[in-house]
Amino acid sequence: MSIIVAGKVVEFLISVMIAVAAIYYLWSAMKGKVQDLRLMPQVEAISDVVDKAVEEGKPVYISPGDQAYLSGMYAPMTIAGMNVLRYTTRLAIRRGARPAYPVPVNPESLPLIDGIFREVCVAEGKPEAYRREDVIYYGSEYNSYTTGFTATISREGASGLVEVGAITGGGSSTPAGWVREFGGTVVGGTARYLHQGTWAMLADYPMFMDDIFAIGAICSGDNEVKASIVGGDVAKLILFGITLLFSILAVLGVPTAKWLQT
Repeated sequence: MSIIVAGKVVEFLISVMIAVAAIYYLWSAMKGKVQDLRLMPQVEAISDVVDKAVEEGKPVYISPGDQAYLSGMYAPMTIAGMNVLRYTTRLAIRRGARPAYPVPVNPESLPLIDGIFREVCVAEGKPEAYRREDVIYYGSEYNSYTTGFTATISREGASGLVEVGAITGGGSSTPAGWVREFGGTVVGGTARYLHQGTWAMLADYPMFMDDIFAIGAICSGDNEVKASIVGGDVAKLILFGITLLFSILAVLGVPTAKWLQT
């Protein structure tokens, strides 16, 4: 009896190659090898947004997305968003900008957001910069989130919005547009494929699909997190190479499908 189910040869080989790539880069990172990722313009834009907030004296809003769950399929997006949130908060506290945090509709991430805010303020030697009232929960409905967030923007003004993570179209699009209406800069995006167009239209510096994971890794400063991105890119190259190979074989008339089913 074959250990590989008939017709699953390609899936098996791809799984092995991806696993080897992921393990290799993680191992090399744990051994101290620096994993280099190119600096992305969206990360540089976050710094510019913070500087803008310092100059204008208006808040910079930081969010891991209006649908930030810590479990399920949105968890990886939320984790990437939290890395960006911590990075942006650190820049804001260090430079003297005021951060504000619209809490997602699902409030399970509220303690984590509040904890990051407090921790960064203490770590930067500015515990007085922590303001509990700037961690704002608008309620469990998207309508209340949108209405409350836009009301805060109207009242407090906005230098910018940095929103990266699990994002819906209805909850976040209006506040993002409102930030731009008030002259703020929007940096944001999500891996949810349904909402790529939203951020292409609303963000001055949009992030598309896997961009958020790469930017989250860069913002984390963690070598092992960066290794996961490098390993993932190698896996994509492998998949592209396999697709190209079988396309060429198909054009040449090689019966690869029959061989793979054996």
